[in-house]
Amino acid sequence: MRQWLFCLLMLLGGTPALAQSAYVAVGIGADVFRARHVDAGGFDGPSVDGEAIALSLRAGTAVTDRWGVEMEFTRAAEIEREVRQGFPVPLLRSYQVSATGGVGPGVVLPADTIRTVFPIFESTTRVSRRNATLDAVLWVAQPVGSRVDLVYLGGVAFTRATETLAFQFTQRTALAPIVVPNSTQTTTYGTGPVAGLEARIQLTAHVVLMPGIRVHGVSDTGNVGGGWLLRPAVALGWRF
Repeated sequence: MRQWLFCLLMLLGGTPALAQSAYVAVGIGADVFRARHVDAGGFDGPSVDGEAIALSLRAGTAVTDRWGVEMEFTRAAEIEREVRQGFPVPLLRSYQVSATGGVGPGVVLPADTIRTVFPIFESTTRVSRRNATLDAVLWVAQPVGSRVDLVYLGGVAFTRATETLAFQFTQRTALAPIVVPNSTQTTTYGTGPVAGLEARIQLTAHVVLMPGIRVHGVSDTGNVGGGWLLRPAVALGWRF
């Protein structure tokens, strides 16, 4: 029994120093956000599909020579989108010219039809969204060379999303346009899965280059439906 315990202690204590090292890193990448939205009858629902620059800060540690844990905080710039809709409403009125030159309502005659149009209604919708996430992940490393590891990671992401919806309704009249603005801001919190793949390239004894990509599942939040968030990024880390 003592021999087995001694062997177990030697095995745990014999883990390479590199695997036991902690690390911190800063990164830059992009938020590629795609959300569920509805298009019906030529009307585009509010959506903030788009891209934005994102900055990240991460810290982690290896538990064994093959796997470890990590937390990463990422804050992105705002993704903005503007949708404009026009609503012309035609009105047909028919007049019949009599032999004496008088004008009055009568039978529809194409040659005598006068078209008038209501003032045009226009709407402008501006939607913006900023994503901030805190990822808690477990990673597994696969060596592909003396200085390069291929890392698979997965876990849970805690999301804070700030959305601004600004709506402006304009009625164009003969005198001056009538503008009715409205704006709301919503801050929501949620959780979702995150998975990713990255390489860890050892540049020096302490400096590590970490290019990779992560995918987040996003639940319905605020004015925008759920979707997915793709984050390609590159980070520069320091191992202690």
